[in-house]
Formats: sequence, C-alpha cells, structure tokens
Amino acid sequence: MNNIILGILMMRRMTAYELRSVIGEHFQSMCSDSLGSIQAALKKLLQSGYVTYDEVTENGRFKKRYAITKEGRQSLIQWIKVPIDMGKTKNMDLGKFLFMGLVSKEEQTYLIDKLIASLQEDYMTLQEIKESLMPELQKSEAIDYFREDTVYLDGICDIKETSDVMQIVDDYSQFSLATLEYGIDLAAFNLAWFKNFKEKHLKRMEE
Repeated sequence: MNNIILGILMMRRMTAYELRSVIGEHFQSMCSDSLGSIQAALKKLLQSGYVTYDEVTENGRFKKRYAITKEGRQSLIQWIKVPIDMGKTKNMDLGKFLFMGLVSKEEQTYLIDKLIASLQEDYMTLQEIKESLMPELQKSEAIDYFREDTVYLDGICDIKETSDVMQIVDDYSQFSLATLEYGIDLAAFNLAWFKNFKEKHLKRMEE
C-alpha cells in the first residue's frame, strides 16, 4: 500500500479522505481502501520521511494534507524500476477452489455460482469506471493543478528529467488507463473461464 499511496501523491497533495476516495474508486484490486489502513501507511511514510503534510481548513475543520517528499519520489522510482514479477501476485483463496472436491456436489455448484456472481460484479465495476473516465478533462485538470502548485511541478519534473508538463501528464495517464484495461481483460478472462468450468461441471453431474 505504501507505494500505491506514494504513486497517487506524485500527482497532487491529498488528505487521507481524498486518498481513500481515489483508492476506493481505482485501486481496490491492489490494496485496501479502509481509512485505518491508509492512516497506518501514512504514519509509516511520515516516519520514513517519504511524505510530509500541512494543515488546511475544510468546512471549518483542520485536515492534514499530505505531499510526497524528494526522498519519497526517489524511493518510489527505485521500486518502479525493479522488473514486475507477475508470479508474486498470490491469491490464497484459490486454495478453496483447489480443494473444492472435498465438499458435496450441491455445495460445489453453489460456491461456483457465488464466485461467478462476484467476478461478474468486479467486471461490471471496472467497465463502469472506464466508461466514467474523461481522460482529456482529467489531464487538463492535472496540468492546471501543476501550474498552480509549482513546487509540486518542480519535484516531478526533476524525477522525469523534463519540464514538459503535458508530456508528464500524458505518460502518467497512459499507464493508468492501461492498468485499468489490464484489469478489465483479466476479469473478463476469469469470468469466461469459470463459466466454462461450470458448464463442464454440470455435465459431469448429469452423467
């Protein structure tokens, strides 16, 4: 979760509640969006010197607004530069499917149906997120934000080794959208696979 938070904070300053909203809408498949988990991660990042905060007033209440530091940017970039290990993504719940042959046929069918329903819901949620996106508007808002917060702009320009703010936002947007599309394709594959398995399972029960 720490690196996900750092990645989000690369683009703008945020309160814990704003981080929770962004994670809930776009990153639930990667980490928890519980406020407690986010606050615990922020505490560790503060202790490491990877984030800092200032206090802002919102609706008459003081809130901490977090920002990534130079050290936080460097730590995030070092993490990104380590090649992705797709085998590292482990789902212990898959063990339930592995040993599902130990329960009754009726329970097997019930559990498979519940799994398919859950996968269908995940797939639809991701599709709705994609359909709700307005990439050009969001990129325009990001550019406007950087032009107002020149300190933040200087920090990301230093990491990207360019002062072209439009290119910076385009690059970030490209991989954000690609990650969402990967999630949609993966959800579609899982849904189709388990639907196909269910058909074979039901045929076997009829034999």
